[in-house]
Amino acid sequence: RRIRITQFPQLLMRTSTLLDEGYTFVECIEMLLPYHIKDYSKWSTIIEQVFQDGAGPTKVFEYMGMKKQYLLSINLAETTGNLSQTLYTVANQIQFAQETKNRLSKLLIYPTFLFILIVGLFIAFRLKFLPNIQQMMYSRVGYSETSSIQWSKFFLHMPDYIITITAVIISLLVLIWIYISRKRIDIQLVIVLKIPFIRHYWRLLITRQFSRTLGELLLTGFSLQSALEQLMKQPHQKQIAYIASAIQQRVIYGDSLAQAVLLCDFFYPKFNHFIAHGEQSGLLGRELILYTELLDSKLQNGIKTTTKTVQPLLFIIIAICIVAAYLSILLPMYNMLDVI
Repeated sequence: RRIRITQFPQLLMRTSTLLDEGYTFVECIEMLLPYHIKDYSKWSTIIEQVFQDGAGPTKVFEYMGMKKQYLLSINLAETTGNLSQTLYTVANQIQFAQETKNRLSKLLIYPTFLFILIVGLFIAFRLKFLPNIQQMMYSRVGYSETSSIQWSKFFLHMPDYIITITAVIISLLVLIWIYISRKRIDIQLVIVLKIPFIRHYWRLLITRQFSRTLGELLLTGFSLQSALEQLMKQPHQKQIAYIASAIQQRVIYGDSLAQAVLLCDFFYPKFNHFIAHGEQSGLLGRELILYTELLDSKLQNGIKTTTKTVQPLLFIIIAICIVAAYLSILLPMYNMLDVI
């Protein structure tokens, strides 16, 4: 079981502050954890046993349900000894992810409630309005279904079509994700790099993580070969390990890191230019961290732009449903006027 943590970013930031003040990691967790979980008495024995078994911060945060992309940074921070700064960086990343999720939830509340209300109205129209109109038209026109009634039935089922299409798309995406996740890492990368929109987003994420972790290792004194070996050995991100292995093979054959990155073709555009500049200046680690900060800004702006387009898209769908409702009412009424 995973420990449910409330205010996870605040826990990481406070732990980072205490580590800077000279506290050990065990002391930080023992001091702060009671304020961030419920039923601490139940979990305290488990936490004590974890520490007695010699587990480090990575194992502890894994028990707390931290995602693997963050566990990779924590794992490497144990190697570099830069745990305090890494915790602060991870806390900011988790904080931004939570704020984005909360912002998206707020944007979806009103359109979702409005859509549910409209679906209820459509059901009421199908059960009450349409049968009455049909009965009136049959009594006047004769027992034959007119085109206006057929169109009304079509428009009154518009929410059903939208819900069905959405469910089919989500199901297909889930099945595709399951299919890809069961493949070997190299096959996963080939498939992902062929999907247009996903390819761009994946390159940004993988370059951001690879650049940050490699840059931090180089800044703490690791050689390039040793840093790549650390990335290959870590168990949390298999794609990063595979990419590090591919890069190391190129470097062993005599290519520079910039050439290896360009030839492997896994990364965001112009990543090799930053690496080449860092290799020339002798400040490769710092250049990689700088490039990571640029990608962080690009990613955050992209996520904000995407969340802003979600609500207008939902309102367009709702507007289509409202127009369909008007048409489903007006078409039979106009037909009745012609008969009268």
